[in-house]
Amino acid sequence: MKKNKILGCISLICFAPLTFAMQPLDDQSLSATTGQDGINIGVGINKVQFNQVSLIDTNGYGAQATSYANRASLVVAGQNASPTTLTFNGANNTPSLNIVADTDGGINNKAFANLAVSFANQITGLTISPFSIYLAGTNSTSAPNSSKSIFTGTNLNSDVKELLRVGSNIDVNFVSGNAPKMNIQLGNAPQGHMIQFGGAISSICSGGCPITLVSQYVDAQTPANSYSTGVTFDLGLKATDTVNGFSLNNFYAGVESGGFVFGNTGTSSKLDASLGNVTMGTVGKTDSNVFNGIQNGPIGNIGAVGASVTDLKVKISGM
Repeated sequence: MKKNKILGCISLICFAPLTFAMQPLDDQSLSATTGQDGINIGVGINKVQFNQVSLIDTNGYGAQATSYANRASLVVAGQNASPTTLTFNGANNTPSLNIVADTDGGINNKAFANLAVSFANQITGLTISPFSIYLAGTNSTSAPNSSKSIFTGTNLNSDVKELLRVGSNIDVNFVSGNAPKMNIQLGNAPQGHMIQFGGAISSICSGGCPITLVSQYVDAQTPANSYSTGVTFDLGLKATDTVNGFSLNNFYAGVESGGFVFGNTGTSSKLDASLGNVTMGTVGKTDSNVFNGIQNGPIGNIGAVGASVTDLKVKISGM
C-alpha cells in the first residue's frame, strides 16, 4: 500500500476559547533577560478547543486498484458533535508557556535556530476532554478548500464509523518543578534530533480512563438491533518513582530520511501500567446461545509494574 498524497488538516477549528497574552519587551529588558542575542516569549493560554482533526488519504488503498481508490480519513473528534478541549491546569492569565528563541552559526557554518519550550511553574498538568477516533468515507472527508463535518446535527454521517472511544477526561499530571519541556532545533541539529524532550510526568489517567475499541454491528433488516461491540478497559499509567516521576529525558522526535521518528536513547525510567475491568463483547448483552444465557462481564485486570523501554525507535513513513 503506497500513499503518495496524505494530507493532515485541522477542520472546523474553534479558537474562541483560545487566549494568548504576549508580554512586550523593550530593548533594555530584552538584553537583561536573554543573556544572549535571543528573545524570550511568554504565551498565556488557558485552553485549546477544536471540532475535528483529520488525517486524509486522497488515493485510497492501492491507487492502482480503481475499485479501492476512494479518498477517506481518520478523524479525531468529540462524541455527539461535542468539541474536544485541551485545558492547561493551573493557568491564571499569566504566561503558561515560555519560549526562548535563539540562532547560532554553528560549527563549520552549520547554522541552526534553537527554540526551548517549557511550561510555566504554575501549570500542573493537562486535561483532554472525551473524544473518539473515527473512519470517514469520501462524502465526509475534508479537502483543502472544503471542510466537512463527520456529523449531521449530533449524529454520525452514514459513511462514518467509530473506531476508538475515550469515555472520560484524560488527565496528564506533571512532576512539580520539573514539568515536560522540548528543545527544538531547525536547520542543523547539533543535539542529534529535531526535538529533544525533558522534564517528567507523574501519571496519565491515574484513576483509570475508560477506553473502548469499537466494532460496530449493523443489522440491515432491523436497524434498531444494531449495536457496538469490542473491547473495553480502564487504562492507567503511573510513574514507579512517585517522587521524580517518569523522566522524559533522552526521548526525542524528528524527521529523518523517509519519515517521522520517535524514540529514546538508553533505558527509560519505570512506570506502572494497568488495564482494569477488561471486557470483550457487547457490554450488558445477554445471548441465549452462548454460555447458557450468561451476561457479559469483566474478565479481570491486567497490569505491569516497573516497565521500561530501551533504545525505542518508532518510524512512520509514507506521509
